[in-house]
Amino acid sequence: MHTIDTKGKLCPEPLIMAKNGLRDVEEGEKILVISDNETSFQNLMSFLSDLGANPVAEQKGEEYFVEATKPPESSEKAEKNPEAYCSVPGVSEPSDDYVVVARSCRMGEGDEELGRLLIRGYFNALKGMDNLPTHIVMYNGGINLALKDTDTAIALGELEDKGVTIIVCGTCVDFYRVKEKVAVGRISNMYQIANILAEAGHVVYL
Repeated sequence: MHTIDTKGKLCPEPLIMAKNGLRDVEEGEKILVISDNETSFQNLMSFLSDLGANPVAEQKGEEYFVEATKPPESSEKAEKNPEAYCSVPGVSEPSDDYVVVARSCRMGEGDEELGRLLIRGYFNALKGMDNLPTHIVMYNGGINLALKDTDTAIALGELEDKGVTIIVCGTCVDFYRVKEKVAVGRISNMYQIANILAEAGHVVYL
């Protein structure tokens, strides 16, 4: 069985590698795709299913093993675009909506304790505003705002209840090894984050 190792790679690269792998085998033959990223794995399963490749998955530790069968060459499904599976539904056209980006667990430069107080105050104030952001994106140190037992996670949860989409950088979660501590939001990849920022009416960086 042809094996495709996508460990360490983020969407859409694993999907492109899987699609190319299917091209290299005969109809009805199987490939094995290995991933170590949950978001990439979920995107991969959706992509292969829509291709008609009947993916079957197994998780071993932190790695995901996906068997897929090459569908008929004549299938229109073979024209699926891998990058489309890394995009965020509902974010397609520029608008006057805005996105808030938290790059740190503090707001501004200077005293760290003051910075933490300011960012907590910002999200608490944001809850009471009529004009809410469509998304709040957190990456690097900003992901700490979404962790369990933090005041900011409570405020973010209330904003999520109001319809704000909370996005947490998956690469950052893996780097800091805090996946089990994430209390609010959706763990996502950098392709999706880039898409959100590109399509936003404007972006507020904290």
